[in-house]
Amino acid sequence: MSDQNGNMKTIELHENGLDIQFRIRENGVVELADFSSQEVKKAVMEPKEDICYPAVEIHRSGTGSLNMHAYKNNINQSSVDFVYEKHELKEQDGGKELEIVMVSPEKLKAIYHMRLFDGVPAVQTWTEIINEGSEDQGLTYVSSFMYQGISRGGEKPYYKKTDIYVPFNSWCCEAQWQKYDVETLNLNGMVVDGFNHQGYGLNRYCYSGKGTWSTCEYLPMGIAEDRETGETYIFQIESSGQWLAEYGSAQGGNLYLALSGATEQEHGWYKNLKPGESFTTVPAGAAVVKGGLNPAAAALTRYRRKVRRPNTDDEKLNVVFNDYMNCLMGDPTTERELSIIDKAAELGCEYYCLDAGWYDDGFWWDRVGEWKEASGRFPGGLKEVCDYAHSKGLKMGLWLEIEVMGVACELANKLPDDWFVCRHGKRHIDNKRYMLDFRNPEVRKYCRDVVDRLIRDYGVEYFKVDYNVTMGYGSELNSDSCADAIREHYECLHQWYEEIFRDYPDLVVENCGSGGQRMDYGMLKVLSLQSTSDQTDYLYNANIAANVASAVAPEQGGMWVYPYEDEEEHVIYNVVNGMLLRPYISGMVWKLGENSMNRMKEGIALYKEIREEVRDGVPFFPLGFGTLKSEVLAYGVKAEKNTYLSVWTPGTTEAVIPLENAEQVRRVSVIYPKEEMCGYKIENGNLAVKMPQEKAARLFMIEMK
Repeated sequence: MSDQNGNMKTIELHENGLDIQFRIRENGVVELADFSSQEVKKAVMEPKEDICYPAVEIHRSGTGSLNMHAYKNNINQSSVDFVYEKHELKEQDGGKELEIVMVSPEKLKAIYHMRLFDGVPAVQTWTEIINEGSEDQGLTYVSSFMYQGISRGGEKPYYKKTDIYVPFNSWCCEAQWQKYDVETLNLNGMVVDGFNHQGYGLNRYCYSGKGTWSTCEYLPMGIAEDRETGETYIFQIESSGQWLAEYGSAQGGNLYLALSGATEQEHGWYKNLKPGESFTTVPAGAAVVKGGLNPAAAALTRYRRKVRRPNTDDEKLNVVFNDYMNCLMGDPTTERELSIIDKAAELGCEYYCLDAGWYDDGFWWDRVGEWKEASGRFPGGLKEVCDYAHSKGLKMGLWLEIEVMGVACELANKLPDDWFVCRHGKRHIDNKRYMLDFRNPEVRKYCRDVVDRLIRDYGVEYFKVDYNVTMGYGSELNSDSCADAIREHYECLHQWYEEIFRDYPDLVVENCGSGGQRMDYGMLKVLSLQSTSDQTDYLYNANIAANVASAVAPEQGGMWVYPYEDEEEHVIYNVVNGMLLRPYISGMVWKLGENSMNRMKEGIALYKEIREEVRDGVPFFPLGFGTLKSEVLAYGVKAEKNTYLSVWTPGTTEAVIPLENAEQVRRVSVIYPKEEMCGYKIENGNLAVKMPQEKAARLFMIEMK
């Protein structure tokens, strides 16, 4: 800590490419005065008597805003009631953690955590609130990350030079980004340049996750880029439930970014904190770099690898065959499974996952919950299928939707209501399912017994855990608010998984939520890999493949490779979709002739050769994020030795891809398919590609001098 401006003190961190400064005002309010890239030189936000920038926003019942702030979660009276008590910077394996302790007159203690990681220009932040007083305290908003100085460098004001990338996400349309300048979003000079006002408007721009499908409308992340200086912020909110990302004009004409879990305003969240109780926000990750989208995506990828659970699956990247998508589509039988297992083994797959339908002979959708094999589908028992997969050298996986029970499940209708999410005195039903409430220890025990039994009886080493419902607003049972029940449910679910992995450290669990409707780092910090979509059209799937490494680390991004036509370019396109992510092999393999099977084998063998580089590399998007209007799509992984680039031409036969440091490129080659079957050359710093037809794709390797 150093002295500054008389009695004002600062806490400064200058490492990992970051400049971070906390300022303690004379009145004890802790401000985050600087969170920026060391490559962009700018002055720290100056303290002003009538302006403050609290590092944490804490809103409580019985308090209000300091100024007219409408719906903005920005500078509540309660936030400036908390004053500095102490701080500590702790050394940790692979980094440091800063803790700043603040207290309020009501003896509420707020502990702000900022974790730093060696070599990564990113931090993880969260806030803990402890009630050390004698009265209940009602919380309505607590920020996980708050910074009120976006785009402060250079000469232009933020509203003349800032782009905000918005991550739209929905069923079969995952990771579809749009870029807007802030003036388009009405965060403009009209609200900050007036003669006699404070320099901030009432409006904001925000997006959020509403229920337990955390990514049903948007990904819990975002990007803000300063076009003048190149300084780029990228962030994620590590919540599996509700969350809020909010931009707005701050006091003094600055742009703020506020990240949080559920709020009272957006989600009806309220937490009554009794004496002795504590509350901890969901974490948020934030990186800042110079250089735009690609360095930002690289920084966040490296950060994600730091915060997730170490596990062998994310090291080995085994190839999984799943029998669902464009394959059996939830209609398994012993006869069908045995023949497809033969194909999976022939292709060189390493895991075989039997997807939905194995637990009921008929309409299985509304009968999930007991997880007992269907004797009609498997006359010799499900173990026969599992044993056969093992005999072919494949590790066995099963599909589960462990958090639900169908309305037609006999067991569900024998259980008490407190096993389930309830509202208005009734069990909540979504798509013919009840939702189990993991806050109930009996629920957790039952689900753990299911997992133990399936591992013991069938030798299961892989679970695809799906989640095709949402509890929406939450549960009224035993909660201060419906939204707080969602938060507590996920805390218990994550802990449940951690306990399983302590007993089965090599177990692989795939996260799925109707594809990518729960694609967040609340789940992915615990689970190995993510189903990115339920998209069944391979052409649309490329639109997801080209962008989805923004949402997940490449090695965690499960991408379908599912040819359903015996046609060469069709097969190649499908294979390229998955090569720089985590390929999930599926499709109508029984329709594929020798040439198509050989193309599949070639692709899987090549993936095994390059997967360690995919595992350690960082994503880049040479054309920016693709959209449905894009005639060319491009996505790459930059590894230590080589750079790999996927190119798709859904709407043309020619593509021009900018090459970074083109003068340093030694050679470019097509590595899939090995016969190349396309023309290409380096021209004016670009890779110019001539495909044999529309709807073609190729995988390139770029070698540097």
